[in-house]
Amino acid sequence: MRIVSVVRKVAPRCYPNYLKAFEAGDELFERFKIDTPLRIAHFLAQALYETGRGTVLFESLKYKTAARLLEIFGVGHHSAAIRPDEVDQYLNNDRALAERVYGLGNPKKAKELGNTKPGDGYKYRGGGLLQTTGGANYARMGKLTGVDFYADPDLIVSPEAALLPALHEWDEGGLNRYADQNDIRRITRIINGGYNGLSGRTDLFETIWAIVGKAGALDVAWKAATASDETRELQEALNDLGATPALVVDGRYGPATAQAVEWFQAHAKIPVDGNAGVVTQAALGLRLNARPTSDRAA
Repeated sequence: MRIVSVVRKVAPRCYPNYLKAFEAGDELFERFKIDTPLRIAHFLAQALYETGRGTVLFESLKYKTAARLLEIFGVGHHSAAIRPDEVDQYLNNDRALAERVYGLGNPKKAKELGNTKPGDGYKYRGGGLLQTTGGANYARMGKLTGVDFYADPDLIVSPEAALLPALHEWDEGGLNRYADQNDIRRITRIINGGYNGLSGRTDLFETIWAIVGKAGALDVAWKAATASDETRELQEALNDLGATPALVVDGRYGPATAQAVEWFQAHAKIPVDGNAGVVTQAALGLRLNARPTSDRAA
């Protein structure tokens, strides 16, 4: 099955820009070795989540309510730290908000993103299949692909070039390896910088996997994955701390491992989501190190 056919099924409202890119993208997917059911499903899950199933070309910064804007960019939520007394000027004003959040109105973030001139915050807002953000990243992707996205940011969503930044970002992150391990947590963290939208990305992956999996919906993705040393270490740590029933240490992050992670998270009084992320790994390390020496030797 061609990848564009999967996109049409999963994202019926996908913009023509993206559809045309996928239509002509078979050779590119072969070049970047996104050529197995797990790799295809994970790539599409991330790209289609980032773009609202292909309905977002550029990040929308037109917020209609103060509550929502402050929830995303307010004090304690974002480095922009927008205050309630300034929020009104940014409602339904995407260019001003972009400048305040990504541009010179947020100097530290602007420097990090390479937004050096007035208007760069909006000009280089999130764009394309993996929502490339910041002048420095537009320029970097231009050098990698041979397409001058910095001079003409609209090219990042053009049918001829839309796939290129996403595929290069995927390749830079070594994400085929984690797709082979069915490690959507690691893939999300590398692409997103955290675990934002993990549950939505997972749901989308399952929808896509039901189409591209070798035996359709009956072929369970985690069983098709290659073993991971990191997951083996996680399973061993959970067993050492008393997971019941004890996990089979096979390096595959299936339902039993997720359930054991949830058990530990509840015990450690941290958010329970079955995701062995940075906080969970740190809590595991603390408890393993706190065990009596005799227990560790056993």
